[in-house]
Amino acid sequence: MDIAELKKGGFLKQLQKDYFAVRLRVAGGNLTLEQLETVHQVAKKYGKGYIHLTTRQGIEIPFIHFDHIDAVRGELFAGGIGLGVCGGTVRGVMACQGSYLCPHGHLDAKELSRQIDEQFFAAQVPGKFKISVAGCNRSCAKPQENDLGFGGVIKPVFRENDCIGCGLCADICPAAAILLQDGYPLLDREKCINCGECVTACPTAAWRQGEAGVRVWAGGRIGRDPKLGEVAVAFLPLAKIPAAIEASLGFFREHGRSKERFGKVIERIGWRKYREVMERAVRQDA
Repeated sequence: MDIAELKKGGFLKQLQKDYFAVRLRVAGGNLTLEQLETVHQVAKKYGKGYIHLTTRQGIEIPFIHFDHIDAVRGELFAGGIGLGVCGGTVRGVMACQGSYLCPHGHLDAKELSRQIDEQFFAAQVPGKFKISVAGCNRSCAKPQENDLGFGGVIKPVFRENDCIGCGLCADICPAAAILLQDGYPLLDREKCINCGECVTACPTAAWRQGEAGVRVWAGGRIGRDPKLGEVAVAFLPLAKIPAAIEASLGFFREHGRSKERFGKVIERIGWRKYREVMERAVRQDA
């Protein structure tokens, strides 16, 4: 029994002898009813009839006996469910509901998490690497707690002819980036955090959605030495998200030590160097 290899493939050894909890691959916290039925049947047949919902929107089925691992793996795959991973890999992606359901969302976090999972899940890196996608700056999916986090943002566009001078946008702006001048709002682009609250609040649609993108946080982590990530890119066009992930993973592979967290690598090598790598990736083919 190779415990290390089993763990890499999603089977985590339990305290109880010869028993394992199997970690499932779940992108953005989304499973179909058919997949849930498969989970139900496997937990009932091979486990103890219950599952564990993890802190990162994943699912684990505990009390799988070593003798049943192959059968469990086969039935999960047949039901369209992959296995999770451990060790130095890109883990399952977290996400909120985003613009698919939430009125505050500027980004379809559900779809983006699926795309990221499809392209980067289980990619090899020196240590664990966690990604989260939030539909807006409210950060319900906690992007700041992850190695790489994305939050949906938009660049607001103002149409003066539609403005009635109510001042609601200035009152609601969380960054105090809008001031009234001669009865009309004036936006300070340096202060603006592209949250889109002005667009949502405006009763006459004088504020409208411009270019959509994401804010990028990097270096976040929980655990023994928790630290929130820092803003690596204030506004990243949606089309550049894969390039930003590739650049971050490349930086990690080049500079990371075995089992080191990404944030520790950035702190050791320097934020300036990391941001330079990100800037080059964003500029390429722009």
